[in-house]
Amino acid sequence: MSFSFEVKKELCSKNEAPRHCNIAEICAIINTCGTISFTESGAFIKIQTESASVAKRYFMLIKNNFNVSGSLSSAKSLKFKKNRQYSVLIDDEAAAGKILNAAGILDSNSKSTNLNKGVNALVVKSTCCKRAYIRGAFISGGSVTTPEKGYHIEFVNHDADLSAALSLIINSFGLNSKVTVRKSYYVTYIKDVDNIIDLINVMDAPISLMNFENARILKDMRNNVNRRVNCETANINKTVDAALKQIDDIKYIFEQKKQEHLSDQLLEIAELRLKNPESSLKELGNMLTRPVGKSGVNHRLRKLSEIADDLRAGGQ
Repeated sequence: MSFSFEVKKELCSKNEAPRHCNIAEICAIINTCGTISFTESGAFIKIQTESASVAKRYFMLIKNNFNVSGSLSSAKSLKFKKNRQYSVLIDDEAAAGKILNAAGILDSNSKSTNLNKGVNALVVKSTCCKRAYIRGAFISGGSVTTPEKGYHIEFVNHDADLSAALSLIINSFGLNSKVTVRKSYYVTYIKDVDNIIDLINVMDAPISLMNFENARILKDMRNNVNRRVNCETANINKTVDAALKQIDDIKYIFEQKKQEHLSDQLLEIAELRLKNPESSLKELGNMLTRPVGKSGVNHRLRKLSEIADDLRAGGQ
């Protein structure tokens, strides 16, 4: 079960809000997954969704707020054979007109069948109505990536003006959404994780918000552990490579019978390194007759490497 599904399930199960907020949510659902057609006598509204919960919520919203009973039906999706398509049709012209006028989609002062562009400012005048509109847009055309996989939330729409209007509504909460085009659709999206968290909070999905935060914390912890492990592994590999180089240089000096030219300090550290290939510089320093620190040991081993390099180059 996807994280998007869980968020939508929580939002669809919320109790209905005041009428003005319900109208904003209805408006968002129609704007996102609805089609409006006109005849000589009036308008028809049909919404289509793959979510039974969304269809049921929309059905109840129009019934409780407009005393309108739509025709609910379902059928197998032609595009996705495994999914079902749920439809709610309002074929009563008077009822459809009443809903469209209240939602600011159709101009109540005009007999024209031209639809208003964008979202009517009066419908989302209040902060609570803006939140309701965002909820409606998400349940009917939104998705959010599972936090373990990445951070991305988006709202898909077929209309450029509606996507731009949604972006403005979202950004009125101090967020930073953007709009892009994907094939024949317009997508309002956010990628910043903190903005996504704030947006889930704006939509009023506390359980999903908590689950998102927990998943993010767990993901960050795993990433930190992986970074530390990778860093430690790199340091270990570096230390091992350095020790192998030191041993190779010391063996070469001994093979060339040049150890008698080494000072007592260099000879002692050379013999200790050969006997203790896995020891750290600090451990080698503590083994010396007169212990020294890491920098002192490193200086002596580097001097041995220089001597070995000179011998390889033909020096005496």
